[in-house]
Amino acid sequence: MIRNPGKITPSRMCGSGLREDGFTMIELLVALGIFAVIITGMFSFLWQTSRNWKKGQDIADITENARQGMNRMTRELRQASGIVTADPTQVSFTVNFGSGDETVTYGFLPGDGGTPGTLWRSSSAGGGQVTMVNDVAAAQFNYFGNDYRCDTPPYDGVITLQELQQPGCNGVPDKIARVDIALTMQTGKESQQVFSDQAWLRNRMVQ
Repeated sequence: MIRNPGKITPSRMCGSGLREDGFTMIELLVALGIFAVIITGMFSFLWQTSRNWKKGQDIADITENARQGMNRMTRELRQASGIVTADPTQVSFTVNFGSGDETVTYGFLPGDGGTPGTLWRSSSAGGGQVTMVNDVAAAQFNYFGNDYRCDTPPYDGVITLQELQQPGCNGVPDKIARVDIALTMQTGKESQQVFSDQAWLRNRMVQ
């Protein structure tokens, strides 16, 4: 005897264990929003990292440029036989590098519109004015002597340019024995770094 299978319904045809999976529009929008936040954060991190690296590289280049310029200037000053011009932002001196006496000048040229300036060099032997250091916010030359007869109260043993200029200490350039140099480098929009050194003129250390 054949049993009546009964009426076949759609639900029985699909089976109770089967269902259709998918994303709703709200779920899709939420997923896209989360993905956008993650991507934005990653790009922001990479951009900031790249910016910091470039800033660090620029500072390193400026620092190296300043050190090279400072080293050359102090090296040449130590070989000088005398100071010709003693100004706060410019110094000229006589030196012999093996081919006769020449006058070498280092000076500071301010920038325009708030931009950094340059430290330049020129020589009477030719070659014209050459830029030695860029990104210089300020340059200062201070001069000192070794003639202690020019020392004034409180007799601190430091013979400044002002003391060399007093009566009885005439011939200021001939009495300068030391030059202190300070370069203020512009390493960013609001950051600066100061490089300083001093050069004793080896031919002026003994009176």
